[in-house]
Formats: sequence, C-alpha cells, structure tokens
Amino acid sequence: MAITTLNGVLAGFQPGQMIFKSATPTMVAGRPQSLWALAGLPGPGGYNTTINGGTYSSTSALVNGQIPHTDPAGGLNSYLARFQVESLTTASTFMLADRIWDNQVATSNTSSQAITTPTWPSRDATGTTNGVGMFAAIEISAATSATAAALTNYTYTNQSGVSSRTGNFIDAPTAVAANAGQFYRLSLQAGDTGIQSIQSIQFSTAWTSGTVNICVYRPLAILENGANLAPNNLDPVTVGLPQLFNGVVPFLVLIPNGTTASATIAFYMETQG
Repeated sequence: MAITTLNGVLAGFQPGQMIFKSATPTMVAGRPQSLWALAGLPGPGGYNTTINGGTYSSTSALVNGQIPHTDPAGGLNSYLARFQVESLTTASTFMLADRIWDNQVATSNTSSQAITTPTWPSRDATGTTNGVGMFAAIEISAATSATAAALTNYTYTNQSGVSSRTGNFIDAPTAVAANAGQFYRLSLQAGDTGIQSIQSIQFSTAWTSGTVNICVYRPLAILENGANLAPNNLDPVTVGLPQLFNGVVPFLVLIPNGTTASATIAFYMETQG
C-alpha cells in the first residue's frame, strides 16, 4: 500500500519522537559531526569493530543510538512526515539519515585494507539492496592524532554492480586531532548514484591514535537551522514523504557553521499507510 492523499497522511500519523543530544566536542566549521554516539535522547550508539563490519536493522529490536521506529503491520509503508531541529548554540545544517552499515579500520596501517561487506538490507532509495542513494563516510569514534590523512585507494562497487569505482574525501582531514563524531564524507565516481559494496581502503599517512570507522548511510532529509535558538522544520509537503523502509535506523549528522560546542533539540514523526 502507499499513501496518496493528505487524508492518508493525517490518518497515518505515528507518535512523534523527541531528540536531545548533549553538547558535542569543539567542532570545525563546515565539517560534518555525527550525533550517533553522543549521550542524550536517544542514548548513544555503538560501532562494529571488525574490518568487514555489520549492517543495522530495527525490525527485530531497536538499535542503540537510533531514533525509534517500529515497522508497520499488514503490508503498510512508513514515510517521514515531519522533521524539526533547533541548535541551542551554533547555526547548523542537519542531515537525517538511515544508518546501513559500519566497520572499523586499522588506523596505523598505510597498506590497502581489503573489505568484504555483507549484502545491504533492502533500504536503498528504491527499496532494494543495490545501494541507490547510499553513501559512505569516515566516522571517528575515538579522537585521533593530528594527521592529515589522504586516501590513496578507496574502491567500491556502484549501484549497477560495476566494480573498481573510486572515491575520495569531500571533507578532508587536516593536521589537527579529529574529535569523536567527526564525519568525513566520501565522494562517488562521476555518474554513480550509490554504493552496492565496498572493497578496499588505504590511507596515505597513518593515524597514530584513535579509532576510525567507515559508515554507509542513506540521507532521508536535510534541514538548515540558520541561527541558534531558531527552530526550522519540514512538513509532509516540504519533506516529500520519503519512504522509510522496514528496519530503518535513523540518526542525525550536523554540519556546523562555527566551532562552538552545541546541543541539539529535534522532533521526528512518521506516517504509515
């Protein structure tokens, strides 16, 4: 089934979810900061600790760190209906995303690290495992050394099954220690629209401390919060009712305008039908 009318949207509203995340570490203007592992509401999430990692799903039970979601019964679909955010200190842009998979890489290794990712859950933009609309980022889970690490080899298979595709940092690390939660987005090769699997990663310079993960995610909505203490929101029309496929694991990433540690209040609501 699918929601095709405003009445269907209204009839399918689910209870809203409040989100509060405590102050983050000192940030870097323009560099994304994941709120996945921060204390607050919901509580902190964890990470997979192997090179091949693992996928996430809320179908059997909620995942620690995710914004709560319950799969609908009787063949109904879930859609994002409202998303509101307010930064208490720093104007920011917020990305609501579905967390698909993460792993842990060896920070002290400058050789190519081979990765065998599992098949993604059927939660790409088309509801399949092909990876349409899925992206990757380097996510820091424990503060690193001050290392300007570049990627010399990052390969993946694209949404059409074409292998040996390459990408690089969009938000490149600099010679400053990276705080936990920093989220360095990775690019796609020209013409690609998503990631079906990841095969390898290699850094030019070793981090001498810290913990580094790769995260695969699917963006669901992006919302600008133009000034601190000035909430902004997306409603069913402006958000476009993106489908939340069964097992979705929503979480937040912010892109700050400044460096001041901040706290975030947000509101999330689904409709089902």
